[in-house]
Amino acid sequence: MPVDIAPALEFQAQGKLEDAEKIYLEFLKENPKQPDVSNLLGSVYLHQQKFAQALKYYQYAIEGFPCAEYYQNYGLAFYAQKKYPQAMECFSKAIAYEPQNIEFIRNLAKLASKSEQTDNAIDFYIKCLALDPKDYVGWNNLGLQYKRKHDLVMEKECYKKSLKIKDNYEAWHNLGVIYRMERNMPESIKCFKQALKLKPTSEITKLSIGMSYLSQKDFKTGYQYYMTKKPEVKAQYKNHWDGKEHKDKTLLVYYDAGFGDQLMFCRYLNLTKEKFAHVKFYCSHQLRTLFEKNFPDIEIAYTKDVPYDYSDNVMYLNYHLGLDFENIPFSKGYLTAEKTNDERFDVSEKKIGLFWQGSYDGYDNRAIPLKELELLLKLENSKFYGFVKEDKFEQIKEFPQIVDIGSTLGDFYDTATKLLALDVFVTVDTAAANLAGALGVKTFLLLPYASEWRWFNETKTTQWYDSVSIYKQRGAWDWRNVVQEVYMELKK
Repeated sequence: MPVDIAPALEFQAQGKLEDAEKIYLEFLKENPKQPDVSNLLGSVYLHQQKFAQALKYYQYAIEGFPCAEYYQNYGLAFYAQKKYPQAMECFSKAIAYEPQNIEFIRNLAKLASKSEQTDNAIDFYIKCLALDPKDYVGWNNLGLQYKRKHDLVMEKECYKKSLKIKDNYEAWHNLGVIYRMERNMPESIKCFKQALKLKPTSEITKLSIGMSYLSQKDFKTGYQYYMTKKPEVKAQYKNHWDGKEHKDKTLLVYYDAGFGDQLMFCRYLNLTKEKFAHVKFYCSHQLRTLFEKNFPDIEIAYTKDVPYDYSDNVMYLNYHLGLDFENIPFSKGYLTAEKTNDERFDVSEKKIGLFWQGSYDGYDNRAIPLKELELLLKLENSKFYGFVKEDKFEQIKEFPQIVDIGSTLGDFYDTATKLLALDVFVTVDTAAANLAGALGVKTFLLLPYASEWRWFNETKTTQWYDSVSIYKQRGAWDWRNVVQEVYMELKK
């Protein structure tokens, strides 16, 4: 009597995979490699993460009846194992069987994007748009793929095509980001305003338009938008300070950003002391020793759950103090530390520190491959020290002439003691750059073409730190001119 697979289908729908498996195997004993049941059994094994068995039965299904569904499932089994090239090959074959199935192709484009198979994702999205040129979401998605390839021209074109089809938030916001990267702040602001009309509560767009205003040194307008960021953090604190004097009260200053932000804006702490009887600062634990030694009149809090009357974000102190970007205090330096007794710095050559990669991946245009700094290593009578604490690509191993300081660093006070031993510090935009500037260490700051708002559009010096000289890219993602200029300056 033939095996009835109807119960197996029901078991599979109910998640009773072992029961379904038994019936499918029994059926396949009588009907070896039957395509439909082989495909169903492959799906059982895929859900059980038994990938070898899944691939085996999907292959049986394809051998018996090659079609889009079976190739897609075969590809999903590879995809689940992060074998992306094999998965993409299967997906491409699936599309060949159903070239007009737009939903099918769109799903494959999403899978390619998710697995960072950017070229494949672009191909799939182009196929989708050939079938449906009016798909404004598809144009947005295609633009995001070109963003990964740093192709601003094609990215911008995709968002503009999306907007021609439909007025939509995503395209306006993405276009605003591109204009800011091109340092065209007026156009950037226009786009973000259009995006906010469609999505008035968007935190990311409010933050973005704030950064565009701040890049133009529009202090008041920029901060009105910028201070809306991370409302979930702000909600954890009470009685937010409005800048008024409270001589008999306590202010708690907190943070919601990175080390560099705390290092840059801690310069305003002592000025708030003039407004309150007592000031406490809840900072990152890696900064506590440094701040305790430099701000003896400020209580460094080890928890946010301390008594206080008013609170403020460390990055908003200048706004509430009424100090705009024409009134940046302590640019000569405001932090100190003892010089290190590390014998590795006891050399007669010029001591040059290098920092090429921060720990935060959100701004990949800030990092520079260490290989691109190789020209500097040709300088005579110079000793080089690597300060990268987490060299995730282990680039320093290729350059044994660089002394690896980073892997042995402790907290920021320890870093400060070693920075003070240098003659010059060459660094990308990271916390170490702010620390060096705050210490008054001679620093060459390497900035991308589209730098962070706080560096404004400055190309030589910065109002934040007198000891810092700026070297900025002339074109996006191109460090060649920057390294050449730094080399020539060091050679002098």
